[in-house]
Amino acid sequence: MTRRMHQKITCQKRLFTPISAGEQLQNWQDIAIVWADVKAASNDAEITARQNQFVGKYNIQLRYQDILLATRRILWQGQAYRVVSFLNPDNRKRILEFDVVEDQA
Repeated sequence: MTRRMHQKITCQKRLFTPISAGEQLQNWQDIAIVWADVKAASNDAEITARQNQFVGKYNIQLRYQDILLATRRILWQGQAYRVVSFLNPDNRKRILEFDVVEDQA
């Protein structure tokens, strides 16, 4: 498993900063830069505003760290990916698996 982790990714968490009139500004903060195994899951078409867009879906596996449970976005090869789900597949705190999609924002 660990021999396949040769892609460097950045895990990020969402921060909200209060600004005037009670509004909040969304920012992203880096949690960690780690080695991971990134695999393409599919390339599905999504219909947004009556337009077809192809959205890449990926499965990312990395070594378990408690701090990474706050991850909501992953940066890989200059592209942002939104975390759809994550799990600890064997419940032994060895591996974390993230399912991500390309962030269109």
